Amino acid sequence: MINFNTQNTFYLIPQAALDELIKAIQDLRELQKVIEKGDHSRALGDYLPEEKAMELLGRGKTWFWNKRKTGELIGKKAAGRWYYSIDNLKNYIEGGRSV
Repeated sequence: MINFNTQNTFYLIPQAALDELIKAIQDLRELQKVIEKGDHSRALGDYLPEEKAMELLGRGKTWFWNKRKTGELIGKKAAGRWYYSIDNLKNYIEGGRSV
């Protein structure tokens, strides 16, 4: 809460900058809600955790490990979990390989 009894400094900023700040705050609030719910896959945007990719493709950890090892899928590891780019998974499927 702003206390107008004290001396305050005000700044003029362009509307575009204000809109960008408001959008960033909204995105952070949405991210906070997602994290509190425990649905981290939405929070990662273009990446899926390996568990979600396993569900979607009907494959196990060994299959994903093998595809990473051969370079057919590119995975990134963060905080002890593997993540896959949604685009990379789509390209793999669209490439005609049997999944």
